[in-house]
Amino acid sequence: MESLDDLLELDKSKGIYIDIGTKLYLEIEGVNFSVTSVFVGLLKDEFMIITLPKRYKSVKTKLYKGNKIVIKYLFEGSVYAFQSNVIEIITDPIKAVAIEYPKIVQERELRLVKRNSVTIPGRIEYREVGFSIVVFDISKNGCRFKYNDDKPAISPLKEGDFLKIFCQFPGVSTEVAAIASVRNVKREKEKLSIGTQFHELTDSFLTPLMHFLYAIEDFS
Repeated sequence: MESLDDLLELDKSKGIYIDIGTKLYLEIEGVNFSVTSVFVGLLKDEFMIITLPKRYKSVKTKLYKGNKIVIKYLFEGSVYAFQSNVIEIITDPIKAVAIEYPKIVQERELRLVKRNSVTIPGRIEYREVGFSIVVFDISKNGCRFKYNDDKPAISPLKEGDFLKIFCQFPGVSTEVAAIASVRNVKREKEKLSIGTQFHELTDSFLTPLMHFLYAIEDFS
């Protein structure tokens, strides 16, 4: 189970920043893989309630009273994490897990450095014309995508142009969209590589983007 020593401790007087329905990533003592759950509610300084984790049958024997859990989640562009203990497995009238209210909640902002090893299928709309792209580099600030330079009906993209980017993030059933502006254009053999900056991201795009960035984040 991962140590939290490299995370920044929050001011406890401010409470815990979390919304009902937030997706949680659980690292359970004695389990060599993480599982996900959903935050249901809390009584401050007493306990928190979360749903039974996905793959519950695989971790059921480790969700016993007193066992340790590290919980991580995303909130407004940062990763929050805390250590807790199982209080009780609730089966009636609802199925849930009661855990201890955290004594320390720690924060780390997702890094803004871009990553060049991603492959996200997508498309753009530009001047009422749409075509497919591949996003290979993405962060909270923007992305870089490529497309074949064989579309004579499309005006060449140039710095300052605004367009709409649609991405199909892993684990998300539908594509999500964001407005972006072109920051630079590079030619790479028969493809054009376009660097963009996001503008006024909506929650429908930002939430799956943050979960994607968390999934590829290196916390070592």
